[in-house]
Amino acid sequence: MHSDIDPQTNGPTTGECVLLGDGEGTIVWSGPDAADVLGRPEASITGRTVASLLGPSVPDPPQRGAAPITDSLAIPADDGEVWDTTVTVDAIDASGAATVYRCHRTVDEQLGVYDVLSRVEDGVVAFDTEWRYTYVNGKAEELIGRSSAELLGEVVWDLFPKTAGTDVEETFRRAMATQEPSTLETYTNSLERWVEVRVFPSSTGASVYFRDISSRKAREAQLRREQDLTEQLFRLSPMGIAVHTPDGRFVRLNERAEDIIGVDREDLLDVVLEEPIWDARGPDGEPFPDEQFPLNVVLATGEPCFGTEMSVQRGEDDRFWISVSAAPVLNDDGDTERVIVSFEEITERKQREADLKRERDLTEQLLRVSPMGIAVHTPDGRFVRVNERAEELLGVEPGELVGEELVEPEWESYGPDGDPFPDEAFPFNVVLRTGEPTFGTEMTIRRRDGTQIWLSVSAAPLLNGDGDIERVIVAFEEITERKQYEQELRESEQQFRAVFQGTLDTLVLADDEGTYVDVNQAACDLYGLDEDELVGRNVADFSPPGYDVAAAWAAFIETGTLRGEFPLVRPDGETRVTDFVATANIAPGLHLSALRDITERKADEEQLAAQRDELARLNDINALIRGVHRTVVGATDRETVERAVCDGLATSDSHPVALTTRLTGGETQRVEHAAGLADDVLAALRAEGATCLESAITRAGAANTVTVLSGLATDETHHPALRELAADHGLRTLANIPIESDGVVHGVLTVGSTHAGAFAGRERTLFTELGQLLGTAIEAIRTKRLLYATGFLELDLSVSADVEPLAALNDRVGGQWRLDGVVPVESGRDLLYVDVGETSVAAVERAADDVPGLAGLRRVDTPLVELRVEDDTPVCGLLDAGGRIRDGTIEHGEAGSSSTSRSTPTCGATSTGSNSAGSTWTCSQSARSSAPPRRPGPARRPTPD
Repeated sequence: MHSDIDPQTNGPTTGECVLLGDGEGTIVWSGPDAADVLGRPEASITGRTVASLLGPSVPDPPQRGAAPITDSLAIPADDGEVWDTTVTVDAIDASGAATVYRCHRTVDEQLGVYDVLSRVEDGVVAFDTEWRYTYVNGKAEELIGRSSAELLGEVVWDLFPKTAGTDVEETFRRAMATQEPSTLETYTNSLERWVEVRVFPSSTGASVYFRDISSRKAREAQLRREQDLTEQLFRLSPMGIAVHTPDGRFVRLNERAEDIIGVDREDLLDVVLEEPIWDARGPDGEPFPDEQFPLNVVLATGEPCFGTEMSVQRGEDDRFWISVSAAPVLNDDGDTERVIVSFEEITERKQREADLKRERDLTEQLLRVSPMGIAVHTPDGRFVRVNERAEELLGVEPGELVGEELVEPEWESYGPDGDPFPDEAFPFNVVLRTGEPTFGTEMTIRRRDGTQIWLSVSAAPLLNGDGDIERVIVAFEEITERKQYEQELRESEQQFRAVFQGTLDTLVLADDEGTYVDVNQAACDLYGLDEDELVGRNVADFSPPGYDVAAAWAAFIETGTLRGEFPLVRPDGETRVTDFVATANIAPGLHLSALRDITERKADEEQLAAQRDELARLNDINALIRGVHRTVVGATDRETVERAVCDGLATSDSHPVALTTRLTGGETQRVEHAAGLADDVLAALRAEGATCLESAITRAGAANTVTVLSGLATDETHHPALRELAADHGLRTLANIPIESDGVVHGVLTVGSTHAGAFAGRERTLFTELGQLLGTAIEAIRTKRLLYATGFLELDLSVSADVEPLAALNDRVGGQWRLDGVVPVESGRDLLYVDVGETSVAAVERAADDVPGLAGLRRVDTPLVELRVEDDTPVCGLLDAGGRIRDGTIEHGEAGSSSTSRSTPTCGATSTGSNSAGSTWTCSQSARSSAPPRRPGPARRPTPD
């Protein structure tokens, strides 16, 4: 099989070139021999239409898969000669987007194919379909490094095994398989160079054109490295960099520039740099001259400029300082094409410079106005600088010491012990010897005027860049007065110590933090500690919980004096109340406190105050009782008596709230009268259902004993409504006192007190008597009513179990019971209180179910039970008629009772009749009745009035 370029052909040879057209019929690529085959310059071929180059009769591309179309055309060359050329047209893809035109022209002996291919700058080789070399031109021999004799007839993959599997083999084989031209750039290890390869396949083989592009690749790599380096420098530079056109437009900024000027790069690109928008100002604070702006200087001079300092405004932020440099970028003609402006923020540096200037100015001011004498010496002791205060202290004229040497014996220095001051201990010499500063060396010197003064001397080295002492600064202040004061203080302290230890009052000395530094024996006795245990302890160690010692101590230090009482808690837990007077700074940093134990005195005072308070409350209660006595004398109804008691209590400061209640059955109470409580407050309290209060009232009435509720505002077990009531009225205690007379409880008096310990001892006794007085008054009023009645009808009533629920219940359980009291609740409904004797209350409770007319049963206090009866029973009928049941007994299911009812008197008349159930009862009338004496016992319910 042969390739398209066959070196064995004899006679005239054929020139060939390949053209590649796009779907619009335009030449987009041409082979390296197109100029020789078509007689036109290579630059004039690409970009022309196929028809304009090959003539209008060039065949149209065939359909994909159809055989190529070949035709002979007469193609005019640029010189006017017409060349006979055979053109083969082949479609690469079905869409006609790419078409290959193979142009063959027969040439004479002077221009054979060998001559054409040998003159081209590209390497040209041809392969048959087995990838054997069939042609190699001279450039290819040079590039490959082998002669054509070594290559012709050999398979390329055998000669160059390193090429196998590379992108070169893949490109060659893909071109042959697809019959489409391919191009690639690759580095070949076999040739050790970069090559550009173009493959033009045909049915008989492939023509390959390649050229060495190593130099171009090296230039491109170098350019990329330089561009990458420039880009990295641009990106990572700690300086802001901006690139401008000659007209001042921003064309590029790095991120640092964006950070410094505080403007988004996108907002500046293509914007002209206008100096006024930055409000640039020079070091003198004046607007920066436009002609001195670095960009303008470069444009005017063509020369770079460096380090121009200015301050600019960054948006709404404070001004900041920048140092700006600028340089031109010239084109090939030497004209300025770009201006690169670099800038760095120097605000901190300018601030440091300003700070340094201020520090120097401050140093100068300190030297001038310092209350201390300051002298600066060279290492050999010469004075180089002396401030005015130093000259004043040393008693010399201004400028007299500058240039003199510091000679210690001249000043006749003495130490605190009165001995001559050692030369080696002189502060100046200590600094020279150790290189370290020294402070507060005390000595006396004799001034040049002959007077002697005390000085406190400090010295410090000033080092140069090598760490050597360049100067020694000596500072000194006069302490003559202080030394005299210390002497006086020592004498005073001796006197103070004698008084301190000899006084009988507790004395303690504390430092600024409140820590005890000295104590006397009285303090040890008060605190219960030995001296070594007490010294070192803090005031806070003996304060009660919650006492803000820090605030009190700070206030004491600030004011200088403090007087008052302090509850001192000893280590053994005992609290002693002390009366104290404290004085701050009796010596620098020392504070004296004098304490006196007044615990017993305070206890006596508190007891006396409590007794006085209790006596005042008892007087109030006694006065109220006397008022009740007066009220009872003229009262004709219960409401008047109860109102007098409640209103009288509410007028006192100690008992602002009082109310009376009457039991209406079960756990329910009815408020009869209230004082000190608004109607809405009372309604809210009852609506909230303050269970603990109602329960306490019920217990007081049932057990005929006083119940007390304490901790009203703080105890969270109390109902919220009750705690709110206590908070609103300042109540701390509530007492519920039975309103009782001769064992009969008529109701409960509830009294609120503002004292935590109320209703105890004598006060409880008085309130109990008040409840009895109130009960007696109510009973007396009832008795008056009975006395004023025109007559009474006494009835002995006997009913059986079939009509009376109480008798029916007894019939089920048995035993002998006593009716103890009756309370009417409403018409047709009453509460019976029955003493069931030896009968088991539990058995009574079990038997109470399903008893007709019995609505409920509740155990009051063994053997007393409460029964709720209703419907049309004999008891209800009698009570509804205005009668009063005095007593009764129940046994074997039969109930008998005595009752009294108001009627028109008919003395001595008796009658006998029968009830609806057939039981008999006896009715006797008399002008008045006498109730049998009541015996003491459990609280009984009052009969209806």
